[in-house]
Amino acid sequence: MDSIHPTEAAAACRTCHIAAIPYPGRGHMNPMMNLCRLLDGRDNITVTVIVTDEWLNLLSSETSPPNLKSNVQLRSIPNVLPSERSRGDNYTEFMNAVFTKMSEPVGCLLDGLDPPADVVVADALLLWVVDLCKQRNLPVVALWTESASVLWALNTFERLHAAGQLPADFSGHKALAYLPNVSTPRLANFQMGATDFDILRSFVRKYYWFRTTAHSLIMSSFDELESSAMDEIRSEFSLPIYQVGPLIPHMLLPAIPSLPDYFSWLDSRPKSSVLYVSLGSFLPISASQMDEIVAGLAGSGIPFLLVSRDSKLCRPDGVEGSAGLVVPWCDQLRVLRHPSVGGFLTHCGWNSTLEALYAGVPMIAFPLFWDQEPNSKLVVEEWGIGRRLKDKDENLTSELTASKVKRFMDLDDEESKCMRDRSEKMKEICWEALNAGGSSQNLQGFLDQITNKCC
Repeated sequence: MDSIHPTEAAAACRTCHIAAIPYPGRGHMNPMMNLCRLLDGRDNITVTVIVTDEWLNLLSSETSPPNLKSNVQLRSIPNVLPSERSRGDNYTEFMNAVFTKMSEPVGCLLDGLDPPADVVVADALLLWVVDLCKQRNLPVVALWTESASVLWALNTFERLHAAGQLPADFSGHKALAYLPNVSTPRLANFQMGATDFDILRSFVRKYYWFRTTAHSLIMSSFDELESSAMDEIRSEFSLPIYQVGPLIPHMLLPAIPSLPDYFSWLDSRPKSSVLYVSLGSFLPISASQMDEIVAGLAGSGIPFLLVSRDSKLCRPDGVEGSAGLVVPWCDQLRVLRHPSVGGFLTHCGWNSTLEALYAGVPMIAFPLFWDQEPNSKLVVEEWGIGRRLKDKDENLTSELTASKVKRFMDLDDEESKCMRDRSEKMKEICWEALNAGGSSQNLQGFLDQITNKCC
C-alpha cells in the first residue's frame, strides 16, 4: 500500500493535483462528480476528472451541467465502450469493455497531465487502476458509491466464497446474515440477470482490490444512517475510511437562473399531492411493466410526474386520461424538494435513495437490479419510510399499482402518517450529516491526508 506521510508544514504545501476516474455509468458518475464539486474551490487542490468523449458531451449538454469552477477540469479519452444509452441492453459486454479497454487510454492521459497527478481517486469497481497507479508510483483512493450495508454484505459473500460455503447457484437462496440488526438479504437479491453464478462471484471479487492496495476508502454514506454496517466495516478493514455522504448535488440547489416548465406544473398542485416516478436511467423495465405502471398511475387519480425517455409517453398534455405529466429528464433533487411532492416511486438506486432521504420524501420501492433490492429492504424494513410496489408473490398489474399508489398517497392514512413522520426524522439526520462536524469534517480529514503528500 502506498503511504502518504503526515507533516506539520501544511502552510508550505504546493497545490495537490487529484485525478478522478469514475466508473462510466450514471449511478457511479453522479457521486464522483458531486465529490469533485465538494473539492471545487478548496485551497491547494486541483482536480482532473477523466471521462470518455461520450460522457464529456453528456455532462456538458445536460440541463444540469457540471457547474465546476476553474480548479476542476474535465478531460476525455476516446469512446472505447458501448454507449451509455444502451449499456443496459448487454451489461456483461459493457463491464468487460470497462475492465479491459479503459486502462490504456486513461494511462496515456495520466502521463500527459501537466502538472502530473499526485493522487488518483477511482471508483471502487475499477480494478485495473491498481496496476495503472503502481506503474506510476501514485497512491490510489477508492470511492464506494453504494451503501455501507451492501459493502458489508459483499464482504460476507467473499468470506462464504473463501470458506466454500456458497451454493452452486442462485436457487440455494442462502441468506447473508451480515448484520444482526438489519433485514438480511439473500444471494438472489444480488442476481445480475446472469444465469451463471460464476459471473456474480467474479463480479464481487473485483470489488476487493481496495482492501489491500488503496490508500483509503471514501464512502457516500454517514454513520447515523448505517451505523451497524460501518462498525463492522471498520472492525475488519485496515485502511482509513472517510464517510463524506450523502454525495448528492445539494450544493447546486440555490444556483439556477430559470426553472423548467414542469416546475410550474408542480407549483399548481397542492402540498404533498404529487407522486414523483423515476426508475433510473440504466436498466429499462419491460414495455409491458411500464404499461401496467402507467395505467395504474392513471387509474389512481393521483397527480404524478413521471420521468421516461419513451417518446410515446412524453406528450404536452401528459398521459391521456390521467392527472400526470411525463418528462424525459428532470432535476431530481430539486423536484423531490418541491412542496407538492409527497412520494417517490423509485428503483432504489443508492443515489436516488439518498436524495429522497435528504428531501424527507417517503418511497414506493420497485427494485430492478443488483444493490437495489438490499437498498429497498433498508427503506421498507429498516428505516420504515416506504412500501413495496409489489410483494414477491404478486404480479405487477395496473390494478395493483393503482391500489398501492392511492393508499400510499393518502395523507389521512395512519400508517402513511407514521411513515411520513419517520421520513422527516431521516431528513433531519441527513441534513445534520452535511453540517459542520458531520460528513464535511470527514472530507476535510481526507483532504488533510492527501495534501500532506504535496508538502
